[in-house]
Amino acid sequence: MATGTGNVAALYEDVVADLIPYYDNFVLLPNPSIIVNSYNIVGASGDTVKVPLTNSWTAATNAVSENTSILGVNDQDFIPDSVLIAAVKRGAGTEISTEALEDGGMDMVRQAVITRLSRSLAQATDLTGMRSIAGAAGTEAALTGVAGLHNNDGANAATLSGAVVDTAIIMSPEGAAHMMKREPSVKMFEDVDKDNFQMIATVRNGTKRVRDEFVRTIASSTLGDATAEITLDQVAGSVAQLRAANAPTDGAGFYAAVVTPGQELALAKLIAGVSSTTGTVGSLSDLGNQALVDGLIGQAVGCRFVRSNNTPSWTEA
Repeated sequence: MATGTGNVAALYEDVVADLIPYYDNFVLLPNPSIIVNSYNIVGASGDTVKVPLTNSWTAATNAVSENTSILGVNDQDFIPDSVLIAAVKRGAGTEISTEALEDGGMDMVRQAVITRLSRSLAQATDLTGMRSIAGAAGTEAALTGVAGLHNNDGANAATLSGAVVDTAIIMSPEGAAHMMKREPSVKMFEDVDKDNFQMIATVRNGTKRVRDEFVRTIASSTLGDATAEITLDQVAGSVAQLRAANAPTDGAGFYAAVVTPGQELALAKLIAGVSSTTGTVGSLSDLGNQALVDGLIGQAVGCRFVRSNNTPSWTEA
């Protein structure tokens, strides 16, 4: 097929039209079942969102004498705290040769470009967002050890010494917030010297943990390493901690549990009753099998389990 201006323009228009839908399909954050607080400030001034937080309260005084003052005994403070979420630019690019258009065809090239750019932006969003949620520092910096985890309910550094570590995040939908400053967008440039076309996609967003007590983490060994596999007991323990903190659930009464493929396998073995590890629930085998269909590993111990490759991972020293 010819690679005239009309075909190239059509390719660009298709990518521009489909980049956002594909990005939304690939990115886990924000997902309303995981994060309910999402702010879109596209077109507004500034690059930071200030998220107001209702502060803590105390139980009402349970014995008030007649005709005595209540104010001054148990005053409730309605001055909210806040968390700042700054927009960070993330970008991905690809080069499309004239030969690719000639030999591969418009449809194949279009799909490859959309998938590559949208997945790259989505992965960057999830990787940095998960770090901000799971890391003790609450920043996008990569984690380097178990000690850097926030509210770790799993294996300790000594147990995992020398192992590749996966992180699970057990959280309330109110535990984090996400902001969008620039929706995924793409620009195209023609490189005459190389006889190709360059497409650059960018997005500006940010994710932040807003309630420390509403997020728990679990460190475990990675796929294929049984050194310190995640257990249902650990997940249940995290859920208990969230309930003790009065962390809100979703509308169906569940918390979100974001796990890696290795953790999914370990939990699926427990749920299916093929492991003797403490926490086996043999009666849930059908649920465990269904779990492997669409990234959910069931609704057990008060969680909706969702698989992700983008939670923090590192090799423990």
